[in-house]
Amino acid sequence: MRDALLETARGLFLGRGFASVTIRQIAAAAGSSPATIHYHFGDKLGLYRAMLQAAIAPVVEALQGLDDASTAIDVRLADVIGLYSRMLAENPWVPALIVQEVLSEDGPFREQFIEQFAGQLAPLLVAAVEREQAAGRIRADVEPRLAAISAISLTVFPFLAMPVAGRVLGLSVEREAVERLAAHTNRVLMEGIGAPEGLP
Repeated sequence: MRDALLETARGLFLGRGFASVTIRQIAAAAGSSPATIHYHFGDKLGLYRAMLQAAIAPVVEALQGLDDASTAIDVRLADVIGLYSRMLAENPWVPALIVQEVLSEDGPFREQFIEQFAGQLAPLLVAAVEREQAAGRIRADVEPRLAAISAISLTVFPFLAMPVAGRVLGLSVEREAVERLAAHTNRVLMEGIGAPEGLP
């Protein structure tokens, strides 16, 4: 029932927006009761928290692996960008959430988003850049925090723009298209901050 509630909430939040959906509506659509939602998640924000945690778990794990000396050789920023891109493509409510509930001036989910999403990913991404830098794959003069925001911007913006870009540029979230987009994003990023081959 927990998974069914999450899936139902995703669809309703994406279609109507966070503020317009009630616990009672989610429960009814999932064939459950408000008491079950309170039991599993506490409240509506708890539902969002669980949705974010499930969506970003693979990205967090990859970033933790990149920051682990024993696995850093196997996991690169390109892998993280790929994972992040696939996560956004598979969870279209995440970019919609960013626009509707986080970036707007009175966004009700801003603090939750910072705590559960950006607050987890940003430090790990900065650490990932620092490790790539220490390995000589990123130029020594690059500021890791600025490189991290560039990586986030390049990766997230196409999905934020997808409702328009999909129509005017023919972009899509189909698997092959997302893989091409991730490869392009990594190429643009690394051509800007990557160390010249053969140089420290």
